[in-house]
Amino acid sequence: MLDPSLAEHLSYDDDSILWDLVVRTILTDAVHAVGDSGQEVVAKIGCCHHWISPHHPLRWTAGGGFAWPFGYDKTSTSWSYRALPELDWSECFVWTGENWKPDRAGPRCFVLRVAIPARTARHLQAVVHTIWTPGSPSGDEKLVQVYGFRKKNDAWSLTAHDTFRPRTRSRFRKK
Repeated sequence: MLDPSLAEHLSYDDDSILWDLVVRTILTDAVHAVGDSGQEVVAKIGCCHHWISPHHPLRWTAGGGFAWPFGYDKTSTSWSYRALPELDWSECFVWTGENWKPDRAGPRCFVLRVAIPARTARHLQAVVHTIWTPGSPSGDEKLVQVYGFRKKNDAWSLTAHDTFRPRTRSRFRKK
């Protein structure tokens, strides 16, 4: 069940079934990354309305191909292949060691930033962008993870997952 603090933000254009699957999938992965680190971990989950269009020349090729999972540069009025997806709204959840509870981040914690696309009820695919800051609790460097979901026969499923360094395009190709 999608947390009510997230569900209250969704519009008729947002597929709540996809949102529930995305949140469960990513938070499960986050728990594995946290392990027994003992660090405070926060998941900042939000919605992005402005992704780079699939008509632009770069695509993530995994799982049959998805739109480039990045957004618009906050410092300018144009898009950027390296910009994080801009969150229109977000909610924070803190890992208690047993479950995720709605709460705010402390001053020294690991934050998993999760950007889920808006208007998912209109589409048959969605790519979700995540990044740990300042790095992951396991000690890995700052890496971007992307998750590709597809809807087939009225059911959403995870069809691709990839990790890469923010400054490389090795898993992406020009059209």
